[in-house]
Amino acid sequence: MRLFLKNNSSYIFIYFLGLVITIGYSNIKGFIGYSEIIYIIFFNTFILLSFFSFNYYKNKKLYKLLKDGVKAKNDVFMELDGSALSESISEIFKKQFELYEAEIQKHNKIHNEHLTFINQWVHQMKTPLSVIKLQLKEYEGEEKAESIEEEVNKLNKGLNMALNFARLDSFQKDFLVKEINLRGVVMEIVNKEKKSFIKNKIIPKVEIDKGITVYSDLKWLKVIIEQLISNGIKYSKHEGQELIIMAFKDNKKINLSISDNGIGIPKKDIKRVFDPFFTGENGRKYGESTGMGLYIAKEICKNLGHEINIDSSFNIGTKVTIMFR
Repeated sequence: MRLFLKNNSSYIFIYFLGLVITIGYSNIKGFIGYSEIIYIIFFNTFILLSFFSFNYYKNKKLYKLLKDGVKAKNDVFMELDGSALSESISEIFKKQFELYEAEIQKHNKIHNEHLTFINQWVHQMKTPLSVIKLQLKEYEGEEKAESIEEEVNKLNKGLNMALNFARLDSFQKDFLVKEINLRGVVMEIVNKEKKSFIKNKIIPKVEIDKGITVYSDLKWLKVIIEQLISNGIKYSKHEGQELIIMAFKDNKKINLSISDNGIGIPKKDIKRVFDPFFTGENGRKYGESTGMGLYIAKEICKNLGHEINIDSSFNIGTKVTIMFR
């Protein structure tokens, strides 16, 4: 009603202004008396109120929609009142929605084509890398071969990160939750990264009971843990350091923590480490950070119903905890 009155306030003002001028002029000229003036005011006001009531009733749904706004897709297709104004606005809404939907479909098509290209490109790049790794086995133990293999592993990790990022949008179609032995998964990844541990002189310390199990997706859980372990190694490049991986129960939840005694994260960066493409001070210092690893880990945890948080002190170390519900 307030919107209706606001929309018609100019008509009301003009009406009463015209009425006052007409009655005033007629009264000065002696055309009508005071009793007739009262009759004219009441009669014309009654006609005006009747017209506004009828007009409001015809456009009641329209004014309610304009007041509340469009809150759901179905609101666009809601049948409005039968007035010409309501029908015209309803047609505009429908046309606007059709244009919006066409634009969304266009962008979705481009996005899907881009994801398809990324997936195909990553798989094509993995093939020559696999060939290089096989050829390097002939020179196993040689310093140059180890250096090349390290770079190949970096390329593999980069390609895997690109592939995982591309697949986040279709996550719901690509996961299977089941019971997983946590120690087994962690040990598999630690063994996979053993060359990195040895090269950087980091000692992995796994403190997980063999009976601890969690419900998660095995493939995506490996992505998370591998990223966190990789970060722990990267930012703990000091001889004799330990990377502690432990699991414990806390209020019916299983918590998995990965702690290092590395360079830590500056206080000003800690709130943004899960933001996409954020590298922070450490990323600029080491020059190898993409700013996507923790973002991907956070998104995977969110999709799987897990929680992840990070505690860090600069030049002391970092602890990342995954909480399984």
